[in-house]
Amino acid sequence: MSYKALLKTTSLVLILLAPLAWAQSSSDAVMSPQDVEAAKELVDIERDMALIENLDLTKAESEEFWPLYDEYRQKIRSIRSRKISLIEEYAERYRAGNVNDEFAERAIKDALDIQLKTVKTRQKYWKKFRRIVPATKAARFYQLENRMDTEIDFVLAGGIPLVEDN
Repeated sequence: MSYKALLKTTSLVLILLAPLAWAQSSSDAVMSPQDVEAAKELVDIERDMALIENLDLTKAESEEFWPLYDEYRQKIRSIRSRKISLIEEYAERYRAGNVNDEFAERAIKDALDIQLKTVKTRQKYWKKFRRIVPATKAARFYQLENRMDTEIDFVLAGGIPLVEDN
């Protein structure tokens, strides 16, 4: 699957997921929790396919890369789950008209902490991936990861209304 096809598939899945955060109640949600999990799995599969297609790993590289990649993705998923939780909390407060200065202060600090943890994790794993593959392949891997995460963040951001003044 080409990278452009991956972006289209990922965008479609995310467009379907974005309304969940803004649904007024669980009965307003477009997708069930099972559908959400299935959509996340689809995005992960599409991500893996893009890496397989674009990294051109040797057999020896693959044997070391994929276990490390799984470890890396688990760390990143954990960090991103904090981001999703923060978005969900904002959605609840926004709907209730309860986005006050105290929450805004904490939310931005949390968002910056999430970004910092993501960067630190990527820095840590860059060194590990570099022990397995040449710098050009590791760089291509990080480019692909960054593109896919940017696409996801773009779709999520498009569904989040701006904070209103009190």
